[in-house]
Amino acid sequence: MLGRPFILSAISGFLLVRNALAQNETEASQQSQWQEYDCFDPTAPSLVRRGQSTTVCLYVGPGGDWNSAIKYKRFSVNFVADEFSSYNVPGSFGAIAEKNYFQSEATHIFAASQSKLSFQRKYYDTSDSFLYPYLTAIIDVDQGIVQGIAWDNACIFCEEKHCLPNTYNFNGTLATQEQIGQPVNGCRVEQ
Repeated sequence: MLGRPFILSAISGFLLVRNALAQNETEASQQSQWQEYDCFDPTAPSLVRRGQSTTVCLYVGPGGDWNSAIKYKRFSVNFVADEFSSYNVPGSFGAIAEKNYFQSEATHIFAASQSKLSFQRKYYDTSDSFLYPYLTAIIDVDQGIVQGIAWDNACIFCEEKHCLPNTYNFNGTLATQEQIGQPVNGCRVEQ
């Protein structure tokens, strides 16, 4: 499958905007307190507004513990709030699945918007050459502020036997639905 693109069904999949009105003071104070994985566009308003562009970041790196110094790639994209969007990184499938860019047993992905992060999802597993290509992030917004990011249960794309747990904590352990209160399964596809 040479040249197959790295496809994320929607890294911003869906921005669910509730109560879209917000105040500019909140926006200004929020920008002054950025953390390492925060995702803001410093040239644009940071509050999410229905029908307007907003920034979403995709972090791609090795599986395992992200609490330590690791090598990763960050992709920042602007999407329109409350519209389904998709994002792909040309050439990334070859870099990850064929060249093992991160030199690890697995490649994991997580999304960020403002100061909220999703849990990690495995995209590719080098040990058995399995791919988890259906990654849809749902971003919940209230009054312009991102409240959380959850991964969709992408199992509509595969048989039940291929719908497996595929959500990870940042220490590398498998997350459970009971622990995090959101879908944890994903479709495993052979390369």
